[in-house]
Amino acid sequence: MLSGIMRSSGRAGETVVVRRLITVLLILGLISGIGVGAQRLLLERDFRTVELAVDLSDLLGGSGIERLPDVLERIEPWGVDSIVLTAEPTQGSAQGWTPQELREMAAAVKDKGYRVLLKVGSGRELNNVQDSVKDRRRAGVASYPESFSVEEIAALVSLVDPEVIMFGGDEVAGYPHGLDKMASLLEITGVRFGLQEFAGQLGEAELAQSAPLHVVRVHTIYPKELSRYDVESGAARFLRAVKERSYRLLYVRFWPDDPETGARLIEELGTSLAALGYARGAAPTLPPWQSHWVYLVTALAAWAGAGLWLGLVLERSLGSWWKLLYRLAAAAAVLGVLALYFFFDQILARQALAFLTAVTFPVLAVIPQRWQTRGLQQGAASRGETVFCRAMSDHRISRGKAVGWSLLQFVGSIGLIAIGAAVMVATLGDFRFMLKIAEFRGVKAMSILPVLLAAVGAISFARNLGKPIGLRERWREMPVWAKGVLAAAVLGVVVIYIGRTGNFIIPVPEVEMRVREFLEQTFPYRPRTKELLIGHPLLILGFGLYVWGDERLGLACVVPGTIGQISLLNTFAHIHSPLAASISRSFWGLILGACLGSVLLYIALLVLKRRSGD
Repeated sequence: MLSGIMRSSGRAGETVVVRRLITVLLILGLISGIGVGAQRLLLERDFRTVELAVDLSDLLGGSGIERLPDVLERIEPWGVDSIVLTAEPTQGSAQGWTPQELREMAAAVKDKGYRVLLKVGSGRELNNVQDSVKDRRRAGVASYPESFSVEEIAALVSLVDPEVIMFGGDEVAGYPHGLDKMASLLEITGVRFGLQEFAGQLGEAELAQSAPLHVVRVHTIYPKELSRYDVESGAARFLRAVKERSYRLLYVRFWPDDPETGARLIEELGTSLAALGYARGAAPTLPPWQSHWVYLVTALAAWAGAGLWLGLVLERSLGSWWKLLYRLAAAAAVLGVLALYFFFDQILARQALAFLTAVTFPVLAVIPQRWQTRGLQQGAASRGETVFCRAMSDHRISRGKAVGWSLLQFVGSIGLIAIGAAVMVATLGDFRFMLKIAEFRGVKAMSILPVLLAAVGAISFARNLGKPIGLRERWREMPVWAKGVLAAAVLGVVVIYIGRTGNFIIPVPEVEMRVREFLEQTFPYRPRTKELLIGHPLLILGFGLYVWGDERLGLACVVPGTIGQISLLNTFAHIHSPLAASISRSFWGLILGACLGSVLLYIALLVLKRRSGD
């Protein structure tokens, strides 16, 4: 398939040596990704133990039972693995157990066969998740409660001997100047740091980066959020965190004065986890795995091959100065990544190469200069027109053939994205990305740049076809009110698109939530809606309309169709998600998107034929 794609992007005067070099580099990138992916699959196979923890304060506060032995006896049938003890400072109104009480409770919990987890500081401020920290600091309000010093944490650890320590309050212990001491404490005692999703505590990222081998990722539904959930929806959220984001410690909080509902949630989680094939026990820790430097260098070579290919297909559109600038920038990027990796910061080097991959491959996959340069004739070369394309514009093929040709181009684009995904997997082959201690950087930029570059390529290609889109002329002819409406609509689409790339900016509409729930219940891993409902159908529609003869409308559809290709690569940039989940959701998104796009294209061609009077 790769050779076929390469042949379709050949240009006059291009040497066989260059084409073969590009092919070899891309194949090496694919092999590199498969090698690193196999290592990840082996790690993830042994990373399927889930721990269920409940808060002792919730049990005592809601059950009406005051004696700890009675509480432990009551929860025995629930299937709890661990119990969280909370140690709070005694200043002000905060209440907590004495050190002697903590010691005795920890001993009693362990005697019953439960693991002990320690939470230091109240969890009340986490009710507001991330915003409370920023809001109170902007208002000049002191954090509550007062935090423990590292020395006090060391004393508590010696008393309780917990397996995991979590922090309440605005910040982790030791922030900002004692984080090295806190990391050393974790390493010396063997206690693991519970990194809570959405907590947004100051210093949590720095502490995790300082002691990456002592990190366990924790998912919880914070008390303020509980009113929005029942047992079914709460269990679905926890299971989604386990399946899609690899959380292995579930900290289950209880509804106020309603321990029975919490018990049902625990039982539902236990049943569902067993049905999904997860084991129960102490949350596992990943080994310090890093892919060999050869894989990264090979991935970099594959990106260079893709960049070389993109430069070749754009060569006719770029002036001499732009060609020189492009080549210098590409060479600087290669040398910069190598220098970062071998002499400065390996994580930063991986992040830089991942970003370059996320921008380059979607553009190469959709840009028309690549998929419509075959068959150029001398007389049409100046316009970029092909004999094949002119035959299509005369409607000399059937709608079925147009759909088939569009699907063939779609497969070619997906082939390139598959290589890009392999390069992404090889690039981010580090256990710190799997734990989300380090992350892909530039999600919003990778969501915008390929679309913009594809738009520039489409406009340039339309002009070379002798069918310029004429944006300036059409804009001048528009009345003022139409310009305002169009500008507002475009701005709205951009804001929604960019806002939806984050977790907390723009909420998901109710209709889409129901579609997501249906997909989640139907497939092992939910396909991404932006792929199957927007990106893939529009790309297939654009290919088909172009080959049918409506080149400008086809190119206009191809540009937003880039979203699907971007989303595919973004899926594989989420290294904390299981690789099997990324492959599954991408596969089903492709199948559903291709089916929807084929139907949409066929209907569009029927409408166009009727309008033309044929």
